[in-house]
Amino acid sequence: MKDYFKICFVAVLTLSFLAGCAATQEVKTSITSTVSSLTSSVDPAIVSQIPADKKEGFPQAEFALNVADQKVKLAKLKSELASAQKKLAGYEEDLASNFQKEAEIDYDLFKIEAIINAGLGKKEDNPKIKANLQSKKKQLPADRIKINSNIDVAKLKIKSLSEDITKLDEAIKAMKFEGGKGSAASPEPKKEVKK
Repeated sequence: MKDYFKICFVAVLTLSFLAGCAATQEVKTSITSTVSSLTSSVDPAIVSQIPADKKEGFPQAEFALNVADQKVKLAKLKSELASAQKKLAGYEEDLASNFQKEAEIDYDLFKIEAIINAGLGKKEDNPKIKANLQSKKKQLPADRIKINSNIDVAKLKIKSLSEDITKLDEAIKAMKFEGGKGSAASPEPKKEVKK
């Protein structure tokens, strides 16, 4: 009898699960078809069949789309610039930390030298501590070379992005709708170079 109830329970549970999945899939399909009908492109072959006298608003809509596309490009460039500036700030923080570590090591070297001169501490450990500190100090200038190189690259990227943003912003401001044609100031900034 217990097995019968277990089988019935599993069967009911399975059926309810399947019915729930089917209902969820139906809702998902309905939403997907509604969204894609709102965002899908119109078939260009059909659009080309529209008579010219029925296309009176097309040029202005095309111009507005071009302006919007350029504004999206501008926003992406500004986002990339912000990211590059954040990287630069991180590199500058790394450089400051490097100098701070060097100052800390110099201070520790003065302390260990004073301990050695005073004959304090463990006499066999003091030279090892001093050598370890000197080794760490010698590594810091090499690290600074890498950090300074990263700073230089970041500054060049920021300069390039700033110039691209200025050009694109000016081009967008210069765009004008002239009846059936957009202005000749249609912006085409230089191609992005990934660094």
